[in-house]
Amino acid sequence: MKRRVLLTKCLPAGAALLASGGLASQTGCGTAGAQNRKITVLNPAITEKFAERTPLAPRLNTLEGKTIYLVDTNYEGLGRTPVMEEMQVWFTRNMPQVKTVFKLKSGNYAADDPALWKEIAENKGDGVIIGVAG
Repeated sequence: MKRRVLLTKCLPAGAALLASGGLASQTGCGTAGAQNRKITVLNPAITEKFAERTPLAPRLNTLEGKTIYLVDTNYEGLGRTPVMEEMQVWFTRNMPQVKTVFKLKSGNYAADDPALWKEIAENKGDGVIIGVAG
């Protein structure tokens, strides 16, 4: 993470000007005594380390006889939404040879759900359709 030093006297005026598209130099931040009031902040968006790369799973040749999990990511923790359930109805009507299992992920869309991923692996799910279904 990169460290940045900000002048505390400039923060409210600078934030307002940045939001309105103004320039920080118009805030009068260079006034006497401002250099003595510093804080250090971290920018979490910058890192020198690359994320570990994971290869994509191989594609299935067919869905016939496969078990597909339909995972609703529980966007904003709102609970069930109809999109994945509608997909399950579609599979039942149009591809009855495909077994579908609907699951609502715990937490919200950004939270991990290790118990669900473990369940899918243990039940030998052949594929997963996961998405925000809101």
